[in-house]
Amino acid sequence: MAAATAPPSRRWRGGGIGAAVSILALSSAVVAARARTSAFCTGPHRDARSTGRRQRNDCRSFALGASLQTPTPTESSSTASSAAKRPSLHTIPSNVIPFPPFADEVPQSHVLAVDDMGPALKFSKNGKLKVLNLTGLHHLAVIILTMPLWMMAMETLHRLGDAIEGFDDHRAKFDYSGKVWCRTYLRLTDCYPEIVGDVDRLKDDAGNGACLFVANHASFLDIAVLCCAVDPVFKFIAKDSLKDFPGVGMQLTGGDHVLIDRSNKRSQLRSFKDAVNYLKEGVPIMAFPEGARSPDGRLMDFKGGIFSMAVKAGVPIVPLSLANTHAVMPSEGLVPVQSGRGKLRVYVHKEIGVEGKSEEEIAAEVRAALLSELPPDQHPSEEPDR
Repeated sequence: MAAATAPPSRRWRGGGIGAAVSILALSSAVVAARARTSAFCTGPHRDARSTGRRQRNDCRSFALGASLQTPTPTESSSTASSAAKRPSLHTIPSNVIPFPPFADEVPQSHVLAVDDMGPALKFSKNGKLKVLNLTGLHHLAVIILTMPLWMMAMETLHRLGDAIEGFDDHRAKFDYSGKVWCRTYLRLTDCYPEIVGDVDRLKDDAGNGACLFVANHASFLDIAVLCCAVDPVFKFIAKDSLKDFPGVGMQLTGGDHVLIDRSNKRSQLRSFKDAVNYLKEGVPIMAFPEGARSPDGRLMDFKGGIFSMAVKAGVPIVPLSLANTHAVMPSEGLVPVQSGRGKLRVYVHKEIGVEGKSEEEIAAEVRAALLSELPPDQHPSEEPDR
């Protein structure tokens, strides 16, 4: 889907005739736009107290085309007769993409083209294009200033956990240091996500018991976003290669998370058993059923075996839809390339029971749930956008 973002605001500069001409032109455009809106949205909805959602819906109905307009009382009988055959305003034709459930306006992609990322340093890493713009520099500065404190906290908590029996069961305190860092980092970079849906399922004191959290995986930013959303101690199922990544690797290894080497059958079996044991002990597991990051943000096919863990342990599955992380930190970005305000969103779905269901049935339910709260540009390209 083509990138569509609003241009950055600019401060008016200059003066004299040039400024006057510019202001006059802007005023004329605003007046013309308001005149068109008035012509499209006439009727009782123009009352000062009812010009909100109802008026926007009238304008949307107009935008769907003349074939959706209902006849007015002043139309001729022949016109009214032909208009009666037209679909109702509440009937959306098959060629029109419905609005996603979380959007109040026409959906658009927040993905930026590389040329729209502003002044940027472009380079190649492992044969792939990487971009570092001004937003990225801000992120790097925050990471450089805060990550050493996080790593010191992890080292201290790990030593205390080793020295004092019962001090840090399941490395909960150790893992919480990572949540504190992720939340601090995303707030300082204007990337803290909106968290909606069944949010009580994510609270530490809700007493919901263990479950298998599953989320779509569209960006490296997903890990930090999930750490902002989920309060109880949980363990990631992550690639073994991440253990060498600064900060994140120390968190995964020191927190006894489940690391998996997909090229090694023994590693896969050991990881499966470790995850099931955590679930039986009451510790939730976080997994990405796609098994890898999507290169373009679109939901990919699921890998086998993920949902079998929930069946084996007898726990429910809670899907989490992550919206627009691929736009804020795309595959080309060394770090995020734009603000996440108004874009990043975590939707917590109702839990899905696994009793008496096959893995294929569970996968279908999870996939439908994830897609129901993802924007159109995160739907598989071969499937119609919802």
